[in-house]
Amino acid sequence: MKYLGNIFLFIVLIILFLFDLKIWDNEVSNFLFWEFRFPRVMGAVITGIGLSFSGLLMQTLFRNPLAGPYLIGISPGATFGMALFIFLSGTFSLSFEISPIWGSTIGAFSALGLQLLINRGFGHTHRLLLTGLVLGFLFSAATELMQYFGSNEQLREFTFWGMGNFERIEMTHLFSMSSPVFFGIILIYSFRNSLDCYLLGDEYAQASGVSPVKIKNLLIWTGAIIAGWLTAYAGPIGFIGLVGPHIAKRLYKTEKHSKILLPTILWGGILAVGADCIAHYSIPGILLPINPISSLIGAPILILSFIRKQK
Repeated sequence: MKYLGNIFLFIVLIILFLFDLKIWDNEVSNFLFWEFRFPRVMGAVITGIGLSFSGLLMQTLFRNPLAGPYLIGISPGATFGMALFIFLSGTFSLSFEISPIWGSTIGAFSALGLQLLINRGFGHTHRLLLTGLVLGFLFSAATELMQYFGSNEQLREFTFWGMGNFERIEMTHLFSMSSPVFFGIILIYSFRNSLDCYLLGDEYAQASGVSPVKIKNLLIWTGAIIAGWLTAYAGPIGFIGLVGPHIAKRLYKTEKHSKILLPTILWGGILAVGADCIAHYSIPGILLPINPISSLIGAPILILSFIRKQK
């Protein structure tokens, strides 16, 4: 049954992928297809997989189904880094082609570095959570100040990036985007049994020969790198990292990483490509932003899940 469910999810993802590509559209030339449409749709798949996978790692780290990269300050840090490159681009003569990649990534790693400096490691999840919330408010406040003094063109540019989209993804970006996701999934899968022990508590993990500190370092570094790197390309897309693993756990009724890892990343890809389909084809001639769509999809799913759980 487990394998049939994964096969079904894979088929759904392929159908959405082909629909989003619109391979039957004869009006689009080969150049436009391979240079614009294919990188966009493939970028959506990679982003959805990576964000959902990163969300699973954060939920394992905090042992909380509502955890995500935002809780440790990674997403606000990435947004702050992007704001720096956009609003200070005139000062440092930086082009927009460079800033989505390096600005957001530097911001995400800055947040991670501050976490490491303040906590002197990642040993206490409660301190990580509190520090992440404080850093989130700090980065958000700094970002809002830069927006206040920004020009109209800079504000439009930053707003467009902040709403999330896959339009800026190019064919040359796909390898760079997929590399940390691919290696991260392989790395985490090799530690799947240790992660299961960690979920049962630090004392149980230690009794099983698993170091909780090493597992926390593994989770936070892997999750933060993937989330920050993908945010650089697609913008801060919400709810996919939260909803993807949540759906997988609810459907499979387990938190064993060997069983939920594949459905988690498949659901992430389905949600991202589904949101991209809605953004492009729901209103003819109008391109909608991804972030509001993913929130409108994810929020009702979580609410219904909470209502069913209460009953």
